[in-house]
Amino acid sequence: MFEEYIAIIQKQLSEYRFHHSLCVAERARQLAEKYGVDSDKAYLAGILHDITKEMPNDEQVRLIEQYDHPLTYVEKGNHRIFHQMSGAVYVKQFLKIEDEELLGGIRYHSTGRENMTLFEMIIYLADYTSQDRHYPDVDVMRAKTDENLFEAMLYSLQYTIRSVVGEGRFLHPDTLSCYNWVLRMIQEEKQIAKI
Repeated sequence: MFEEYIAIIQKQLSEYRFHHSLCVAERARQLAEKYGVDSDKAYLAGILHDITKEMPNDEQVRLIEQYDHPLTYVEKGNHRIFHQMSGAVYVKQFLKIEDEELLGGIRYHSTGRENMTLFEMIIYLADYTSQDRHYPDVDVMRAKTDENLFEAMLYSLQYTIRSVVGEGRFLHPDTLSCYNWVLRMIQEEKQIAKI
């Protein structure tokens, strides 16, 4: 089953991006096993999460606007998030995968969103902590991801928000909503722990 999709992404992606996708798939499988979600589905979402990453921006916009929604000015102003939307569309429309959980993992792996599912958080964090990542604090992110998904999400969202704002790019509302939601979930966890 996986070989077919691996062959597809190998044709569409550079060697670097192909390697990254395999690393994310492996990390997604590990996290799925740890946190009790479907590890085969997580592995497949990891394989496919960047399927349109290297597609020209205008083609990605066309896919999103044809099959999903008209882009907002914030989305148009941040081409780095096109691939999460176009990827979910591509996987559904052209690979005929209709599993909403898998599509959500692809759709929100860059911005996050409020009320993320456990599966979506796993794909988001697998992308952040895969073996090929070498950004500052990656070891801290990996440790947090292995200990508590909400704490890891908070740390990653803080990093993302600082980066996006620091570069003067548009911050997607989903990222801000995700940050506020994660903070609320952590506060509620702490309240429950006190009882």
